[in-house]
Amino acid sequence: MGGAHRSMSDKPTIRRGALATVWFTLFLDLVAFGIIIPVLPYYASAFGASPAVVTLLSTAFSLSQFVFAPVLGALSDRYGRRPVMLISIAGSCAAMLALAGSHALWMVFLARLVGGMSNANISTAHAYVADLVPAGQRAKYMGLMGSAIGLGFVFGPALGGLLSDPSNPELPFFAGAALAAVNWVMALVLLPETHHGGRAGTKSARPRLFKAIRTTLWGTQVGWLVLTYFGFFAVFSGMESTFALFCEAVFGWGSRQTGYLFSLIGVVILITQGALVGRCVAWAGERRTMLLGLAILAAGLTATAMAPNVPILALGGAAIAMGNGLATPSMSALVSQHTSAEDQGWAQGLAQSAAAFARILSPIGAGLLFELVAPGLPMLVGAAVIVVWLLPTVATRISAPSVAPTTD
Repeated sequence: MGGAHRSMSDKPTIRRGALATVWFTLFLDLVAFGIIIPVLPYYASAFGASPAVVTLLSTAFSLSQFVFAPVLGALSDRYGRRPVMLISIAGSCAAMLALAGSHALWMVFLARLVGGMSNANISTAHAYVADLVPAGQRAKYMGLMGSAIGLGFVFGPALGGLLSDPSNPELPFFAGAALAAVNWVMALVLLPETHHGGRAGTKSARPRLFKAIRTTLWGTQVGWLVLTYFGFFAVFSGMESTFALFCEAVFGWGSRQTGYLFSLIGVVILITQGALVGRCVAWAGERRTMLLGLAILAAGLTATAMAPNVPILALGGAAIAMGNGLATPSMSALVSQHTSAEDQGWAQGLAQSAAAFARILSPIGAGLLFELVAPGLPMLVGAAVIVVWLLPTVATRISAPSVAPTTD
């Protein structure tokens, strides 16, 4: 680990059919997830949750991701990607049904714990890309996988807003469960296996969890990237967990209007990750593309927090989406390029675990800043973190990969 990577000649042929299946599986997964984003804060409020408690739902979700992202990644290295994806998609369906059947706030939290455990399969999806794509093209194709997330956020929140009905508040959750069920059937029939686990040395490479984590992270490029993951998602989840509440407090919006704005953000993520990130990486490389994304994200957070009207709010949201769309696939590609072939799921799982740990801590602080100081302060603090910490760290501590980016 920590610098080992595959040369481009290891995988000269890109299996686009397999990538398309992984893309569509991830898309349906994120549509089902996105449906509940604009409605969950209001649903929890109906059980008596305060704004600070609403943000703790994000913490519960991320706590499960933190624990299970490296576990699922390691299991996919050992037993293959396909069974991990099938089990996690089934878990997403169960979590949606549990939300729909909730009659107390503790049940909502329990459902979010199950949902977070299931959504930890993002690390497995990234490992799929590393299995299928030469190292120099991973940022481009991870961007395409990210476009599934963007497109999911186009349709998911919009669908959630349209299905939002005070007389039937469980309807979006039933719709999410139905989509997850369709996704599971599709994955069962079409999703390929790309990594046949049990390679020599894979099982013995991590005899003890904490020693393995220390070996992977201490003084390595992967370690700095995992730290960057933590900072990036601390910023982003602080914004995400208070965004609907911000729109309600400042502009008087409900779940439908917030869903439409999330759809706009999803469109921008889709365009950025589907069309722009590959070109940016080919021109500037992964590290500089990540720096550009972080700078745009800081500008978008500042504009949104200080928005005097809806057009400025929309521009700020679009900048947040573009910054996210440039930075996240670049980070994932850099992790894969500094990781050996046998440990892709493990390394991507550690990165996703760091992101989840940030989502555990950040919403708590963001909720307190929102409730006790000012609605826009979580976003302004996030912009400051980028300028003071993340940009200098990426510029000085993270090296460009030794594989040159290429085009098909």
